[in-house]
Amino acid sequence: MAQHILARMAPQVGALGIVANRNVAAYQGLLSEATSAQPDCRSLGVHADLSTLPRFSGPLGGMITAMQASPTPWVWFLPCDMPQLPSDMLATLWREAHRVGADIAVPSTADRVDSVRHHWVCALMNQRVMTTLQQAFDSGERKVGHLIARCNWTSVSFDDAAGFVNLNTLET
Repeated sequence: MAQHILARMAPQVGALGIVANRNVAAYQGLLSEATSAQPDCRSLGVHADLSTLPRFSGPLGGMITAMQASPTPWVWFLPCDMPQLPSDMLATLWREAHRVGADIAVPSTADRVDSVRHHWVCALMNQRVMTTLQQAFDSGERKVGHLIARCNWTSVSFDDAAGFVNLNTLET
């Protein structure tokens, strides 16, 4: 699944990186393959969670690691267990973040007739939120949605909820 996500991301970005705490060599191979196939995309490498973070720090630990490792002002986060993500997601998030002046753009889909489901771990974040991210983590926060709520963020609606299906569930 990681190979598929990297292949979908590479045409949308100028650089790719991975945060992984195991199988680093295998992920490095996948990353090299993805960036070699996309000449305009460079590798930022594979990074384990920072040694200053507690073990099993979850998605927020990975986000902190990625933000610190990234030389770019914007970082787009994607889990590898959502292989059907929209191919225009980054451009759509980018446009909306800039249109409204947000530091974070989060995709959302209709969950029920009158409910919105935010896909917090698919966020596009500006480095400006790093201090808030670190402070939230240091205070014990581990929920990505709670962290994002502390920031200047926007929700970006996507029509196809099937594109955000998580294949890392008991049902799939």
